[in-house]
Amino acid sequence: MPAPKRRITAAERDRALRLRKKLTASFGVMGTTAVAVLGIVAYHTNAGTSSTSAGSSSVTSSTTTATPSSSSSSSSSSTSTGSSSLSTGSASTGSSSSASTVSGGS
Repeated sequence: MPAPKRRITAAERDRALRLRKKLTASFGVMGTTAVAVLGIVAYHTNAGTSSTSAGSSSVTSSTTTATPSSSSSSSSSSTSTGSSSLSTGSASTGSSSSASTVSGGS
């Protein structure tokens, strides 16, 4: 025969409820803290940077715009009646070991 079940007293019930309340509050604080830490880590992580496999150098880019000088070998004159005009120039990106230059204009 199974042993008869013992009834829980009011003091035991209150102690169990206090423990449950304390555990619920503790897990809530820990969860909020974890979310805050992950947010701070995500804020300080810059996803736009890249590095080489050695991890010691990063890729930077710069843009340079040049306008043609008046001492160019071919002179041309044009009249612009529009609201915008394009100028010739070049742009360079990369580092000393790997660089690319794009030139445009006519």
